[in-house]
Amino acid sequence: MAVQHNDSRLDRMFFPKSVAVVGASDVPAKWGNLILTSILGWKFGGRVFPVNPNKDTILGLKSYPSLRDIPEEVDLAVFTIPARFVPEGLRDCAAKGIKAAVIISSGFRETGSEGAGLEREIVAAAKEGGILFIGPNTMGIASAHHFFECLPSPTAPGPGGLAVVSQSGNIGLQIIKWIAHKQIGLAVYAGTGNESMLKAGDIMRYLGSLDEVKAIAMYIEGIDDGRTFGETAKEVTLKKPVIAIKTGRSQAGSKAAQSHTGSMAGSFATYSAMFRQSGVIQVTTPTDLINVSAAATHLPIPRSNRVGIMTMGGGWGIIAADECEDSGLVLPALPESMIRDLDPVLPEYWNRRNPIDVVGENDASLYLRVIGALARWSEVDSVIALGIVGRSRYVEDFISAQERLDGKLYSRELKLAILKDQVRTEERIISGVAALQKETGKPIIVVGLTEGGLRLADTSDGRVVCLSTPEEAVSIVAHLAWYGKYLKEAGVR
Repeated sequence: MAVQHNDSRLDRMFFPKSVAVVGASDVPAKWGNLILTSILGWKFGGRVFPVNPNKDTILGLKSYPSLRDIPEEVDLAVFTIPARFVPEGLRDCAAKGIKAAVIISSGFRETGSEGAGLEREIVAAAKEGGILFIGPNTMGIASAHHFFECLPSPTAPGPGGLAVVSQSGNIGLQIIKWIAHKQIGLAVYAGTGNESMLKAGDIMRYLGSLDEVKAIAMYIEGIDDGRTFGETAKEVTLKKPVIAIKTGRSQAGSKAAQSHTGSMAGSFATYSAMFRQSGVIQVTTPTDLINVSAAATHLPIPRSNRVGIMTMGGGWGIIAADECEDSGLVLPALPESMIRDLDPVLPEYWNRRNPIDVVGENDASLYLRVIGALARWSEVDSVIALGIVGRSRYVEDFISAQERLDGKLYSRELKLAILKDQVRTEERIISGVAALQKETGKPIIVVGLTEGGLRLADTSDGRVVCLSTPEEAVSIVAHLAWYGKYLKEAGVR
């Protein structure tokens, strides 16, 4: 079913002013309780109506026997009842004038032929009643700017620019948890489930029309109509990046996808070709999905695959250079003019090559001088800076070693003063990187001496992406550079 991005029912679904939860419950861990608690537990400003014929009140709200009994207008109905009761529930929606629904309930085509028949029945009932629904067999949806979280595991992620579409509820929830933990910022989440009515491509088209959405991350197991999806993606990717992970590369994975949501996995090579042709950035791991999506949301898109690297030590620079070559990135040779410019500020024995090794110097001004030289250099369109933040842990370890050496404990005040000075230095570096990124319109990715993977640093000039390993940084640059090349070839930049 092709749905237009401006279908008002989609607005009612993702940005409802009133929601009815059919099958609402006050019994902990039941789906009707989980969903209702999630909606009520954030800052959703709309009206919420529990529907349960056996209860007068649920979680402090008046409960209604059916949708038809609710005296006010309802934008969205959420079904958590057994599958066999959903067709009648949709007919109640039609009678009430409810035009949008989320069907959490499972027990449809993913269970076999009987479930498939029931799924056809709910599609027919929805079409007859003019209803648009997402699901069934979905864990729900969310819109962070609207503070609406219709999910079984409430997270309350901060509002932001990344939208997520997932054909797996479990994967989708984990992605939202990561987005919240990493403070990436969520725009909209859609768990599409069996996609018996709304397809992943329909949601992608809708998200592409929303101003608050800056990038779209997708978890895909299978697509019924690859041609339609590709045509939609080609429209959307000209406006904003779409990052997708397609599972089922292996025979075992393909079979698992079919039994999970009833998806037709298809040929992985065919999907990859379709993604390339339509501008979708394809990744193969959840880590890359999060990292590349976060970078695409917050960083400029590079215009080419040419990269400049600064490193605190030779080893990381070598690793990064190897990763760049393996990923199709190019490290241009430094021009004589840049070498002459940097000679007075770097040790005499510096390598005079890209990657630039600053030979362990501990000078924030020097770092920014070198990063600025690379960022302003016309021959590169991305910069990776290795090892310049994250020294606080090293400072703490040094203090501990000094205390063991002379048997004297540093005072708490002295420790805090030393660490505070290091923090200020790193804040200055990050702020300088953000300013250069804004000035040049080129992504500058920082790799620190820390564990924990992706971190986003906030500054007055925007956010800076910080990572723990060179290969993560190179992967981000390679994927964004591919997308930049696609846009250039499409004539939009």
